Amino acid sequence: MREIEVFLPLSILAARGSAGVADTLSTIFGLVWALLFSLFPLFNRDRLRIGDLLAGTWVVEAPKVALLEDLSLRKDPVATRFQFSAAQLDAYGIAELHKLEEVLRRDDYFAMKAVAETIGRKIGARVEPVDSRAFLTAYYGELRAHLERKLLLGNRKADKYAR
Repeated sequence: MREIEVFLPLSILAARGSAGVADTLSTIFGLVWALLFSLFPLFNRDRLRIGDLLAGTWVVEAPKVALLEDLSLRKDPVATRFQFSAAQLDAYGIAELHKLEEVLRRDDYFAMKAVAETIGRKIGARVEPVDSRAFLTAYYGELRAHLERKLLLGNRKADKYAR
């Protein structure tokens, strides 16, 4: 369609001009034709060319995906206070690790406080509300490392209910 939209009228004008037979009417017609089809995207809501409309195609821009930071590499000075036993780390699995990551990425104080209290109750650790982020960051890093070590040995735990 691009040939018909722009190149055909311009090539006809160039050919007629080089042959010396170009008249005013055909020159105006060719230029108006090329200009009309060139500017068509400016006058429709979706900014589509005539060829796109006829073919039913769309040009879609996909944003470049950037990798998020690795949460297990976050270093919080308060987090070094927290140490977890293998039994405490076995309390949760992969599904809970992903939920914990979502909570940490959202960075909502009240959600982190509630999750820290819940995990603390489950594993038998006492967590102060001001230490919620540090506790969750430390637990996330340790749980992720623990699950990765187990995966290397072939023991995969899908969630907290799996044995």
